[in-house]
Amino acid sequence: MKPMVRLEASAFSKRGLAKIVFMLLVACLSFSLDPSLATARVYDIVENDTLDFDFSTRKGLRFRWRAPDVRLRLGGRLHTDAVFTDPDRTNLQRSDADLRRARLYLDARILKDFRFKVDREFAPDRRGWRNVFAGYSISKSTSIRAGNFVAPFGLEDIVASNHSTFMERASSSALAPSFQTGVMIRSNGRFGKRKTRQRWTLAGAFTSESFGQTSYDRHASEHLGFVGRATWAPIARKRAVLHFGSAFEYRDVRGRDEFRVNSKPESGLLPIIISTGRLANVDQVFSVGGEFLALRGPLTLQAEYVHMFVEREAGLEDVEFQGGYGQVSYVLTGERRRYSAALGTLGGVRPKSAWGAVEIGLRYSVLDLNDGNVEGGRLRDWTVGANWYIRENVRVSANYVAVDADLRTTGQSDSPHVFQMRFQLYF
Repeated sequence: MKPMVRLEASAFSKRGLAKIVFMLLVACLSFSLDPSLATARVYDIVENDTLDFDFSTRKGLRFRWRAPDVRLRLGGRLHTDAVFTDPDRTNLQRSDADLRRARLYLDARILKDFRFKVDREFAPDRRGWRNVFAGYSISKSTSIRAGNFVAPFGLEDIVASNHSTFMERASSSALAPSFQTGVMIRSNGRFGKRKTRQRWTLAGAFTSESFGQTSYDRHASEHLGFVGRATWAPIARKRAVLHFGSAFEYRDVRGRDEFRVNSKPESGLLPIIISTGRLANVDQVFSVGGEFLALRGPLTLQAEYVHMFVEREAGLEDVEFQGGYGQVSYVLTGERRRYSAALGTLGGVRPKSAWGAVEIGLRYSVLDLNDGNVEGGRLRDWTVGANWYIRENVRVSANYVAVDADLRTTGQSDSPHVFQMRFQLYF
């Protein structure tokens, strides 16, 4: 019987070894921090009647002018990954280590109602702008945003990567629109008089390809469209949440009339394993999705399903793609994941102990890109994960992914195994 994961020293390049050593050194440095610093520390640099300037281990550098009220925040995130594979048919690199994400951002709030954000990615092969937008709060429950942002579609895709239960989003997220450029209006409220029950959110956005470039768009299409999401939480307490949601995207494809969907085997450092390729003569795309979330103390259940309809011209057959996932996670040390009733999203874990919090999770995901004359392949993944939250914003993760794929065109089965680790921090 062949081993599930072969770790061969000869497979490591010198560059890869250096990156892994660097990652472990950074992790060890974090482990050596005083365990009494379980909560965020704030260090005052300047504090007077006009200006506050401080550094927070959780929220980065912060500036505040009192009159007029102007607040600036400089922060970022660092995700360093190491991956080991036991490949099957696809030529996957057996081992590698690299930066998965390395971002810096500037967030500005003026007179409490105006917000501006600029977010830049510096990781290799992923360099570029992410969130670049201006926003205005019309009221306490309603806001408008213009610029580049993650379109409001689904539960998992709009949650920051810092708070994902697993190292990578489920393969079905390949059907979501991700970053788009446009205008979004978002609102939230509650049914009844009790603040902890019957919460709802609505978000809608008129969109085009990210920064007007098809190369920045997940589906590589020149388009105009609309994305919307609605959620309802009949229970929205701190330690008990029941949440339902639905979303849709309409995309009017223009220009070269091309469109694509592809996915990696739920590992950011590995190559694409299934893909539709560039579909020609696409007229419009319509996607619908449903989502479910249940939280009870340290236990979280989460699931989504997405169905995409692709209409084509020039006598080409219309096709449909679909995907989804179901997952369960449990915080062994008793903490809970946080739920935002205003956004209808799930947040991270805040450790109570000086030694952090430990979470385990299991996920099954599917993505089917075969329909009609399009043979993009099928992907089914089982993922087992563990997270150690050293601090709220410092985490070590380990994931094992058992992949079962039907490859594009040939339809041959491909069943690689992936083991990956991550050290991450954000501020």
